[in-house]
Amino acid sequence: MYPTDLTDSGWQVIEEILADKRKRKYSLRAILNALLYVTKTGCQWRLLPNDLPPWPLCYYYFWKWRNDGQWEKLNKALVERRRQKAGRNGSPSVGVIDSQSVKCSEWGVVPKGFDGHKKINGRKRHIVVDTLGLVLVVVVHAANQHDSPAARVVLTRLAEQGYERMSKILADSAYGKKLARWLKKSFGLILEVVKVSEFSGFQVVPMRWKVERTFAWMNWSRRLSKDYECGVDSHESFVYLSNINRMLRHF
Repeated sequence: MYPTDLTDSGWQVIEEILADKRKRKYSLRAILNALLYVTKTGCQWRLLPNDLPPWPLCYYYFWKWRNDGQWEKLNKALVERRRQKAGRNGSPSVGVIDSQSVKCSEWGVVPKGFDGHKKINGRKRHIVVDTLGLVLVVVVHAANQHDSPAARVVLTRLAEQGYERMSKILADSAYGKKLARWLKKSFGLILEVVKVSEFSGFQVVPMRWKVERTFAWMNWSRRLSKDYECGVDSHESFVYLSNINRMLRHF
């Protein structure tokens, strides 16, 4: 038993969502336990403990569900259930967007770039969260790409998720009026820039602190402390796995 293992109630929720009755030598629960272990500890695949399923099998499921979008689907289903458990509507009406630059451990991988503002050579994880701080969508791209044009990809993917009540996106000043016009025309969503007051020093920005808290939560998963992945889609999957693990603790 590891602290990252699924609880009985958490597995029951996953089992209901997946509705997979196929018989396997290693259960889906054991495989998910292994994937959550990798996400939390940041260990290499080949260093998985021997009492977990073999690493090639675990990596196969990670790879397969990454490529067919299963991690996104599972994340969305759990977001809806988590919100309902908190007394909210399953579909959020407000999202908060922001990006975080992270160092990349691999040499020569693309996309990758230098964020001159944060002085980081690597990638950005661009996310939209709800007011509970749950990740709705994530897109990973080169760190030298400006937030405003990159946000179009993020918000397009958010629209494809099908959150029918979504009506407003909160952002900081890096997202300009041109993006707001595009968002309104393309998806009928309002982009509202939350401004910082004129007072100097540290200050908690209304609503936007929620997305900053989510970035802090991500750092609790060692696999996300740095970008260890050659492909951006693998990093995105680990962001979803981290969010899934956090949500399951509330069931």
